[in-house]
Amino acid sequence: MASFTQLRLTDFRSYDRLDLDLMPGPVVLFGANGAGKTNLMEAVSLLSPGRGLRGAGIDALARVDEGVTAPAWGITATLSDETILSVGQVPDAPRRRVVRINRTNATAAQLAEQLTVQWLTPAQDRLFTGPEGDRRKFLDRLTLAFDASHGVTALRYEKARAERNRLLSDGVSDASWYDALETDMAQCGARIARARVDTVERLREAIAERDATAFPQAGIAVTGTIEDRLQAGTYLDDAESDFRDLLAETRPLDRRAGRSLTGPHRSAVAVTHQAKAMPAALCSTGEQKALLIGLILAHARAQVTRSPILLLDEVAAHLDAVRRKALSEELTDLGLQVFMTGTDRSLFDDFGDRAQWFEVADAQVRPASPQAA
Repeated sequence: MASFTQLRLTDFRSYDRLDLDLMPGPVVLFGANGAGKTNLMEAVSLLSPGRGLRGAGIDALARVDEGVTAPAWGITATLSDETILSVGQVPDAPRRRVVRINRTNATAAQLAEQLTVQWLTPAQDRLFTGPEGDRRKFLDRLTLAFDASHGVTALRYEKARAERNRLLSDGVSDASWYDALETDMAQCGARIARARVDTVERLREAIAERDATAFPQAGIAVTGTIEDRLQAGTYLDDAESDFRDLLAETRPLDRRAGRSLTGPHRSAVAVTHQAKAMPAALCSTGEQKALLIGLILAHARAQVTRSPILLLDEVAAHLDAVRRKALSEELTDLGLQVFMTGTDRSLFDDFGDRAQWFEVADAQVRPASPQAA
Protein backbone atom coordinates (compact mmCIF):
# COMPACT_ATOMS: atom_id res chain seq x y z
CA MET A 1 0.00 0.00 0.00
CA ALA A 2 1.62 3.24 -1.16
CA SER A 3 1.71 5.95 1.48
CA PHE A 4 4.01 8.67 2.75
CA THR A 5 5.70 8.27 6.10
CA GLN A 6 7.61 11.58 5.98
CA LEU A 7 7.26 14.81 4.04
CA ARG A 8 9.74 17.70 3.97
CA LEU A 9 9.27 21.09 2.29
CA THR A 10 12.06 23.63 1.89
CA ASP A 11 11.37 27.21 0.75
CA PHE A 12 8.17 26.09 -0.98
CA ARG A 13 5.33 28.64 -1.28
CA SER A 14 4.58 29.87 2.26
CA TYR A 15 6.78 27.26 3.97
CA ASP A 16 10.40 28.00 4.83
CA ARG A 17 10.74 24.48 6.22
CA LEU A 18 8.27 21.79 7.15
CA ASP A 19 8.94 18.29 8.44
CA LEU A 20 5.88 16.11 8.79
CA ASP A 21 5.56 12.53 10.06
CA LEU A 22 2.60 10.77 8.48
CA MET A 23 0.58 7.62 9.04
CA PRO A 24 -1.32 5.52 6.47
CA GLY A 25 -4.96 6.40 5.93
CA PRO A 26 -6.88 9.69 5.88
CA VAL A 27 -5.11 12.95 6.77
CA VAL A 28 -7.24 15.97 7.73
CA LEU A 29 -5.74 19.45 7.34
CA PHE A 30 -7.96 22.18 8.77
CA GLY A 31 -7.43 25.90 9.22
CA ALA A 32 -8.41 29.34 8.00
CA ASN A 33 -8.22 30.45 4.39
CA GLY A 34 -4.66 31.38 3.46
CA ALA A 35 -3.14 29.28 6.24
CA GLY A 36 -1.14 27.08 3.82
CA LYS A 37 -3.35 24.00 3.46
CA THR A 38 -3.52 24.01 -0.34
CA ASN A 39 0.19 24.85 -0.57
CA LEU A 40 0.93 21.62 1.28
CA MET A 41 -1.40 19.68 -1.03
CA GLU A 42 0.27 21.25 -4.05
CA ALA A 43 3.65 20.08 -2.78
CA VAL A 44 2.40 16.49 -2.63
CA SER A 45 0.91 16.79 -6.12
CA LEU A 46 4.32 17.75 -7.49
CA LEU A 47 5.64 14.32 -6.48
CA SER A 48 4.06 13.13 -9.72
CA PRO A 49 4.59 14.08 -13.38
CA GLY A 50 3.32 17.47 -14.51
CA ARG A 51 2.87 20.87 -12.96
CA GLY A 52 0.81 19.89 -9.94
CA LEU A 53 -2.74 20.71 -8.94
CA ARG A 54 -2.39 24.45 -9.60
CA GLY A 55 -0.51 24.09 -12.88
CA ALA A 56 2.03 26.69 -11.76
CA GLY A 57 5.38 27.23 -13.41
CA ILE A 58 8.47 25.87 -11.67
CA ASP A 59 9.86 29.35 -11.16
CA ALA A 60 6.68 30.49 -9.37
CA LEU A 61 6.86 28.06 -6.44
CA ALA A 62 9.77 29.36 -4.37
CA ARG A 63 8.99 31.13 -1.09
CA VAL A 64 8.92 34.92 -1.18
CA ASP A 65 9.78 36.70 2.07
CA GLU A 66 9.55 40.52 2.17
CA GLY A 67 10.00 40.71 -1.57
CA VAL A 68 13.00 38.38 -1.65
CA THR A 69 12.56 35.08 -3.52
CA ALA A 70 14.37 32.00 -2.21
CA PRO A 71 17.03 30.68 -4.62
CA ALA A 72 15.30 27.30 -4.98
CA TRP A 73 12.55 25.13 -3.52
CA GLY A 74 12.54 21.44 -2.70
CA ILE A 75 10.14 18.65 -1.71
CA THR A 76 11.25 15.28 -0.32
CA ALA A 77 9.03 12.39 0.71
CA THR A 78 9.69 8.92 2.08
CA LEU A 79 7.32 6.15 1.08
CA SER A 80 6.25 3.26 3.28
CA ASP A 81 8.72 0.98 1.45
CA GLU A 82 11.50 3.50 2.35
CA THR A 83 11.81 4.78 -1.22
CA ILE A 84 12.83 8.47 -1.17
CA LEU A 85 11.31 10.77 -3.77
CA SER A 86 12.57 14.32 -4.33
CA VAL A 87 11.59 17.13 -6.68
CA GLY A 88 12.90 20.65 -6.73
CA GLN A 89 14.13 23.67 -8.54
CA VAL A 90 17.68 24.00 -9.86
CA PRO A 91 19.16 27.24 -8.39
CA ASP A 92 21.16 28.09 -11.51
CA ALA A 93 18.26 27.20 -13.84
CA PRO A 94 15.04 28.40 -12.16
CA ARG A 95 12.76 26.99 -14.87
CA ARG A 96 14.22 23.52 -14.65
CA ARG A 97 12.83 20.84 -12.35
CA VAL A 98 15.02 18.04 -11.04
CA VAL A 99 13.57 14.66 -10.03
CA ARG A 100 15.40 12.15 -7.88
CA ILE A 101 14.51 8.66 -6.68
CA ASN A 102 16.67 7.42 -3.82
CA ARG A 103 18.98 10.39 -4.46
CA THR A 104 19.59 9.41 -8.09
CA ASN A 105 18.40 11.59 -10.97
CA ALA A 106 15.25 10.22 -12.57
CA THR A 107 12.65 11.06 -15.22
CA ALA A 108 9.02 12.02 -14.79
CA ALA A 109 7.99 8.63 -16.24
CA GLN A 110 10.07 6.85 -13.59
CA LEU A 111 8.39 8.98 -10.94
CA ALA A 112 4.99 7.89 -12.28
CA GLU A 113 6.05 4.25 -11.91
CA GLN A 114 6.70 4.82 -8.21
CA LEU A 115 3.55 6.62 -7.24
CA THR A 116 0.11 7.70 -8.42
CA VAL A 117 -1.25 10.99 -7.13
CA GLN A 118 -4.79 12.13 -8.00
CA TRP A 119 -6.57 15.26 -6.86
CA LEU A 120 -9.81 17.18 -6.75
CA THR A 121 -9.80 20.93 -6.26
CA PRO A 122 -12.59 23.55 -6.19
CA ALA A 123 -11.51 24.63 -9.71
CA GLN A 124 -12.58 21.20 -10.99
CA ASP A 125 -16.16 21.77 -9.83
CA ARG A 126 -16.66 23.34 -13.28
CA LEU A 127 -15.18 20.34 -15.11
CA PHE A 128 -18.44 19.23 -16.74
CA THR A 129 -19.50 22.70 -17.88
CA GLY A 130 -16.09 24.11 -18.80
CA PRO A 131 -13.90 23.71 -21.90
CA GLU A 132 -13.56 20.31 -23.55
CA GLY A 133 -9.80 20.50 -23.12
CA ASP A 134 -10.18 20.38 -19.34
CA ARG A 135 -12.03 17.07 -19.57
CA ARG A 136 -9.34 15.64 -21.86
CA LYS A 137 -6.67 16.68 -19.35
CA PHE A 138 -8.69 15.08 -16.55
CA LEU A 139 -8.94 11.77 -18.44
CA ASP A 140 -5.26 11.90 -19.38
CA ARG A 141 -4.36 12.42 -15.74
CA LEU A 142 -6.38 9.31 -14.82
CA THR A 143 -4.76 7.42 -17.70
CA LEU A 144 -1.27 8.17 -16.43
CA ALA A 145 -1.95 5.90 -13.44
CA PHE A 146 -2.26 2.90 -15.77
CA ASP A 147 0.33 3.90 -18.37
CA ALA A 148 3.38 5.70 -16.98
CA SER A 149 4.55 6.56 -20.51
CA HIS A 150 1.30 8.32 -21.41
CA GLY A 151 2.60 11.76 -20.47
CA VAL A 152 5.76 11.38 -22.54
CA THR A 153 3.74 10.13 -25.50
CA ALA A 154 1.40 13.12 -25.24
CA LEU A 155 4.36 15.52 -25.18
CA ARG A 156 5.82 13.88 -28.31
CA TYR A 157 2.48 14.17 -30.07
CA GLU A 158 2.13 17.86 -29.16
CA LYS A 159 5.65 18.63 -30.33
CA ALA A 160 5.01 17.00 -33.72
CA ARG A 161 1.61 18.73 -34.00
CA ALA A 162 3.15 22.12 -33.23
CA GLU A 163 5.74 21.60 -35.98
CA ARG A 164 3.05 20.52 -38.45
CA ASN A 165 0.93 23.55 -37.50
CA ARG A 166 3.90 25.80 -38.23
CA LEU A 167 4.22 24.32 -41.71
CA LEU A 168 0.48 24.69 -42.27
CA SER A 169 0.37 28.31 -41.15
CA ASP A 170 3.39 29.10 -43.35
CA GLY A 171 1.56 27.63 -46.35
CA VAL A 172 4.15 24.90 -47.00
CA SER A 173 2.84 22.34 -49.51
CA ASP A 174 5.89 20.10 -50.05
CA ALA A 175 4.82 16.61 -48.86
CA SER A 176 8.34 15.66 -47.78
CA TRP A 177 8.16 18.26 -44.98
CA TYR A 178 5.03 16.63 -43.56
CA ASP A 179 5.67 12.90 -43.85
CA ALA A 180 7.98 12.42 -40.84
CA LEU A 181 5.88 14.66 -38.59
CA GLU A 182 2.66 12.90 -39.53
CA THR A 183 4.24 9.49 -38.95
CA ASP A 184 5.19 10.61 -35.44
CA MET A 185 1.74 12.13 -34.84
CA ALA A 186 0.06 8.93 -35.99
CA GLN A 187 2.19 6.67 -33.83
CA CYS A 188 1.80 8.79 -30.70
CA GLY A 189 -1.83 9.63 -31.40
CA ALA A 190 -2.78 5.97 -31.69
CA ARG A 191 -1.06 5.17 -28.37
CA ILE A 192 -2.78 8.11 -26.66
CA ALA A 193 -6.18 6.96 -27.92
CA ARG A 194 -5.53 3.32 -26.95
CA ALA A 195 -4.57 4.31 -23.41
CA ARG A 196 -7.64 6.55 -23.05
CA VAL A 197 -9.99 3.84 -24.30
CA ASP A 198 -8.47 1.33 -21.88
CA THR A 199 -8.82 3.77 -18.97
CA VAL A 200 -12.48 4.42 -19.76
CA GLU A 201 -13.12 0.68 -19.83
CA ARG A 202 -11.42 0.22 -16.45
CA LEU A 203 -13.50 3.02 -14.98
CA ARG A 204 -16.72 1.51 -16.35
CA GLU A 205 -15.87 -1.87 -14.82
CA ALA A 206 -15.08 -0.33 -11.43
CA ILE A 207 -18.32 1.68 -11.49
CA ALA A 208 -20.41 -1.36 -12.49
CA GLU A 209 -18.93 -3.51 -9.73
CA ARG A 210 -20.29 -1.21 -7.02
CA ASP A 211 -23.90 -0.30 -6.38
CA ALA A 212 -24.86 3.36 -6.43
CA THR A 213 -24.37 5.00 -3.04
CA ALA A 214 -24.58 8.63 -2.04
CA PHE A 215 -22.27 9.12 -5.01
CA PRO A 216 -24.25 8.28 -8.17
CA GLN A 217 -22.88 5.97 -10.82
CA ALA A 218 -21.38 7.91 -13.69
CA GLY A 219 -21.36 6.94 -17.32
CA ILE A 220 -18.15 7.94 -19.08
CA ALA A 221 -17.23 7.83 -22.76
CA VAL A 222 -14.46 9.12 -25.01
CA THR A 223 -14.98 9.80 -28.70
CA GLY A 224 -12.55 10.89 -31.37
CA THR A 225 -11.00 10.09 -34.73
CA ILE A 226 -8.82 7.26 -33.42
CA GLU A 227 -10.76 6.34 -30.28
CA ASP A 228 -13.86 5.56 -32.34
CA ARG A 229 -11.91 3.19 -34.59
CA LEU A 230 -10.33 1.38 -31.67
CA GLN A 231 -13.66 0.98 -29.89
CA ALA A 232 -15.12 -0.44 -33.10
CA GLY A 233 -12.49 -3.19 -33.02
CA THR A 234 -9.74 -1.76 -35.24
CA TYR A 235 -6.27 -3.02 -34.35
CA LEU A 236 -3.79 -0.45 -33.03
CA ASP A 237 -1.45 -0.72 -36.04
CA ASP A 238 -4.36 -0.28 -38.44
CA ALA A 239 -5.70 2.72 -36.49
CA GLU A 240 -2.23 4.28 -36.63
CA SER A 241 -2.02 3.72 -40.39
CA ASP A 242 -5.54 5.10 -40.91
CA PHE A 243 -4.71 8.24 -38.94
CA ARG A 244 -1.49 8.79 -40.88
CA ASP A 245 -3.41 8.52 -44.15
CA LEU A 246 -6.08 10.90 -42.85
CA LEU A 247 -3.49 13.51 -41.92
CA ALA A 248 -2.07 13.37 -45.44
CA GLU A 249 -5.53 13.64 -46.99
CA THR A 250 -6.57 16.63 -44.89
CA ARG A 251 -3.47 18.76 -45.49
CA PRO A 252 -5.30 21.15 -47.88
CA LEU A 253 -8.13 21.69 -45.39
CA ASP A 254 -5.73 22.04 -42.45
CA ARG A 255 -3.57 24.44 -44.48
CA ARG A 256 -6.56 26.75 -44.98
CA ALA A 257 -7.28 26.59 -41.24
CA GLY A 258 -3.62 26.98 -40.32
CA ARG A 259 -3.77 24.10 -37.85
CA SER A 260 -4.45 20.36 -37.49
CA LEU A 261 -8.20 19.82 -37.27
CA THR A 262 -8.26 16.14 -36.41
CA GLY A 263 -6.55 13.92 -33.85
CA PRO A 264 -6.61 13.08 -30.13
CA HIS A 265 -6.21 16.79 -29.29
CA ARG A 266 -9.82 17.20 -30.48
CA SER A 267 -11.34 14.16 -28.76
CA ALA A 268 -14.37 14.57 -26.49
CA VAL A 269 -15.01 13.15 -23.02
CA ALA A 270 -18.64 12.82 -21.93
CA VAL A 271 -19.94 12.05 -18.42
CA THR A 272 -23.54 11.26 -17.57
CA HIS A 273 -25.62 10.61 -14.46
CA GLN A 274 -26.57 7.01 -15.20
CA ALA A 275 -29.69 6.77 -13.02
CA LYS A 276 -31.14 9.92 -14.60
CA ALA A 277 -29.70 9.34 -18.07
CA MET A 278 -28.69 12.98 -17.92
CA PRO A 279 -25.49 14.70 -19.11
CA ALA A 280 -23.40 15.78 -16.13
CA ALA A 281 -23.40 19.36 -17.42
CA LEU A 282 -27.19 19.51 -16.87
CA CYS A 283 -27.09 18.10 -13.34
CA SER A 284 -27.24 20.25 -10.22
CA THR A 285 -24.04 21.59 -8.68
CA GLY A 286 -24.27 19.05 -5.87
CA GLU A 287 -24.83 16.17 -8.28
CA GLN A 288 -21.86 17.25 -10.41
CA LYS A 289 -19.65 17.27 -7.33
CA ALA A 290 -20.92 13.82 -6.33
CA LEU A 291 -20.33 12.45 -9.85
CA LEU A 292 -16.78 13.81 -9.83
CA ILE A 293 -16.02 12.28 -6.45
CA GLY A 294 -17.55 9.00 -7.64
CA LEU A 295 -15.22 8.93 -10.65
CA ILE A 296 -12.16 9.51 -8.47
CA LEU A 297 -13.26 6.73 -6.12
CA ALA A 298 -13.86 4.38 -9.08
CA HIS A 299 -10.41 5.21 -10.43
CA ALA A 300 -8.86 4.34 -7.07
CA ARG A 301 -10.72 1.01 -6.99
CA ALA A 302 -9.60 0.25 -10.55
CA GLN A 303 -5.94 0.27 -9.52
CA VAL A 304 -5.47 -3.32 -8.44
CA THR A 305 -1.69 -3.48 -8.10
CA ARG A 306 -1.04 -0.03 -6.62
CA SER A 307 -2.96 2.41 -4.50
CA PRO A 308 -3.01 6.11 -5.30
CA ILE A 309 -2.47 9.01 -2.96
CA LEU A 310 -5.61 11.18 -3.07
CA LEU A 311 -5.66 14.95 -2.54
CA LEU A 312 -9.15 16.33 -1.88
CA ASP A 313 -9.06 20.10 -1.46
CA GLU A 314 -12.17 21.55 0.23
CA VAL A 315 -13.94 18.33 -0.75
CA ALA A 316 -16.62 18.45 1.95
CA ALA A 317 -17.56 22.12 1.68
CA HIS A 318 -20.57 21.54 -0.61
CA LEU A 319 -21.56 18.05 0.54
CA ASP A 320 -24.57 17.45 2.76
CA ALA A 321 -24.30 15.38 5.94
CA VAL A 322 -25.32 12.15 4.17
CA ARG A 323 -22.65 12.48 1.52
CA ARG A 324 -19.98 13.54 4.03
CA LYS A 325 -20.62 10.38 6.02
CA ALA A 326 -20.64 8.27 2.85
CA LEU A 327 -17.32 9.81 1.81
CA SER A 328 -15.72 8.94 5.14
CA GLU A 329 -16.92 5.33 4.86
CA GLU A 330 -15.79 4.93 1.22
CA LEU A 331 -12.33 6.38 1.86
CA THR A 332 -11.83 4.33 5.01
CA ASP A 333 -12.95 1.21 3.14
CA LEU A 334 -10.46 1.89 0.33
CA GLY A 335 -7.64 2.07 2.87
CA LEU A 336 -5.82 4.82 0.96
CA GLN A 337 -3.72 7.67 2.21
CA VAL A 338 -5.89 10.66 1.39
CA PHE A 339 -5.18 14.29 2.26
CA MET A 340 -8.27 16.46 2.84
CA THR A 341 -8.49 20.17 3.57
CA GLY A 342 -11.22 22.35 5.02
CA THR A 343 -11.75 25.53 6.98
CA ASP A 344 -14.30 23.86 9.23
CA ARG A 345 -12.94 20.81 11.03
CA SER A 346 -16.44 19.63 11.92
CA LEU A 347 -16.99 18.69 8.26
CA PHE A 348 -14.65 15.72 8.87
CA ASP A 349 -16.05 14.58 12.23
CA ASP A 350 -17.23 11.30 10.67
CA PHE A 351 -13.60 10.21 10.33
CA GLY A 352 -13.01 10.49 14.07
CA ASP A 353 -9.87 8.66 15.18
CA ARG A 354 -9.65 6.86 11.83
CA ALA A 355 -7.80 9.93 10.49
CA GLN A 356 -4.62 11.79 11.34
CA TRP A 357 -5.48 15.40 12.19
CA PHE A 358 -3.41 18.55 11.69
CA GLU A 359 -4.20 22.20 12.28
CA VAL A 360 -2.61 24.58 9.77
CA ALA A 361 -2.02 28.22 10.72
CA ASP A 362 0.47 30.73 9.27
CA ALA A 363 2.34 27.99 7.38
CA GLN A 364 2.77 25.99 10.59
CA VAL A 365 1.34 22.46 10.80
CA ARG A 366 0.56 21.07 14.25
CA PRO A 367 -0.91 17.69 15.27
CA ALA A 368 -4.48 17.94 16.54
CA SER A 369 -6.97 15.65 18.23
CA PRO A 370 -9.95 14.18 16.34
CA GLN A 371 -12.39 16.36 18.28
CA ALA A 372 -12.21 20.08 18.87
CA ALA A 373 -11.55 21.12 22.46
